Amino acid sequence: MVGFAVIMAIAFAIFAALCCYAAAGVRGGDRPGDAKVSALLRASGQPDEPRPVVVATVRNPSDKPVLAGLSARRAVLPEWLRGGASVTVPIRTTRRGLRPTAYETIGVVPARASARFPVPTRARARRYLVTAAIGQTGGRLRLHRLHVGGRHSATRSELSLPFGEDLFD
Repeated sequence: MVGFAVIMAIAFAIFAALCCYAAAGVRGGDRPGDAKVSALLRASGQPDEPRPVVVATVRNPSDKPVLAGLSARRAVLPEWLRGGASVTVPIRTTRRGLRPTAYETIGVVPARASARFPVPTRARARRYLVTAAIGQTGGRLRLHRLHVGGRHSATRSELSLPFGEDLFD
């Protein structure tokens, strides 16, 4: 009988912990005004530059401007092992990796607009991991991680925003 009570207490503790994590995930999860990030790989930034450049697009559907910090590095995991794009909400935002000096490109995206940012790479690679730290309204920080690379590279039409582009489709 004592063993059953211990097992039930452990089960209740695990259930309570899962509920706390679920509540934290819902509280920090996606909201309607959150910025969206996409990225493409371009052959090079300048004619005399051998390294490729990642061109990231940040779309801001909210009524307030957002701050974006972007960096690109060589992807370490093989394609079959890595997951897709991910968005996280860090709990501790005072870490060294989240400071503005950790990002090669920093910019502001106006309200209800989009902006393209060239993100330099440090070395040539087949695949890159792009990290975008987006400062949202209310002091929220969201980290977007996208994998780019492979055979497709950005063309000139993919790098320019067409006039009157609908950001909210």
